[in-house]
Amino acid sequence: MLGLPVELNWLLQLATTIGVIGAGLYILNYFILQLGFIRGSGVFYPTLNIAAASCVLISMFENFNLAGTIIQLAYISISVMGLLRGYLARHLVRFSEDEKQFISHYLDTLKPHQARKLLNTAEIKDYAPGTTLISEGNTKDFLGFILSGQTTILKDGRVINQCGPDEILGELTFGLGQPATASVLATHPTRCLVFDSERLCRLLRRNRHMDDALKAAHFKNTRQKLLSSNNHTVRAQKRPAVVVA
Repeated sequence: MLGLPVELNWLLQLATTIGVIGAGLYILNYFILQLGFIRGSGVFYPTLNIAAASCVLISMFENFNLAGTIIQLAYISISVMGLLRGYLARHLVRFSEDEKQFISHYLDTLKPHQARKLLNTAEIKDYAPGTTLISEGNTKDFLGFILSGQTTILKDGRVINQCGPDEILGELTFGLGQPATASVLATHPTRCLVFDSERLCRLLRRNRHMDDALKAAHFKNTRQKLLSSNNHTVRAQKRPAVVVA
């Protein structure tokens, strides 16, 4: 009987210590979230929330508090729901082969469910040879990814470049909102992943991470296109210019 109070006192001290650890985990989790080291939609944040809430819940062994218990159980339940949603989003998302082609080139920094949301604003379109995809001076947004085929870029009727599979069309017009500086003509049967500009803009305004990923893709493609255009200009200087009526 004499040993019981000592044992109970040890359990109470342990519960208090665990509660302090839980409080520390709450503070740490919120601190690194604000610093940008983790994201609220990631795995680490809800996992640490579950650990912190569980520790605080155990500490209530000493002094039970109904309101505090409800709060900690709510934190645990909501965090578990978040982890489950993330798991389902990562493992149940499916992409077509065409979509995988685009993701592998430009969206590898996005999580599957984020890429899925982005690609939900696009559709596959086929263009016959001779079809004009973008008209010079036109302010209508066109943003497309070439899956197969080939297009020719013309400035004032002069061929300045050619674009083929895995290249993006219309990224500068879409990003800057300015009239197209050149025309794009399908010279072979061409298949593109074409985005709905209005739906895409609404999505990007709500999600900064997706916006950053798409801007990085546009920058990468524009750089490649400029290099290709320069090479085309150098080659054109060595032969008579091609003018398209």
